[in-house]
Amino acid sequence: MNTIIGAGAGSAGKISIKTQPLAKRLENRDTSFADRLSSAIGDVNSKQNIADKSIEDVISGKLGIQDGMLALQKADISLRLMIKVRGKVLDAYKEIMHMQI
Repeated sequence: MNTIIGAGAGSAGKISIKTQPLAKRLENRDTSFADRLSSAIGDVNSKQNIADKSIEDVISGKLGIQDGMLALQKADISLRLMIKVRGKVLDAYKEIMHMQI
């Protein structure tokens, strides 16, 4: 465990940072890329469903317009991010496929 001394953080200006070697961190990973991708898609879908529900709640008067718009923006940002990541993954795949062996 490493300690960094700085002003204003923690007790008496010390910040404790737990560090591990890269090999140890890689051993501790238990999720595959497919699991992470599935989790991210599920998260985006969940935010879209919450946004849909919040629209209904705003219309019925159960939820304020600010909270409804906040849910819509969260869903919009997460969907845009997922689309950007998908584009980057497809670009990387195309680049790999065009490599000569």
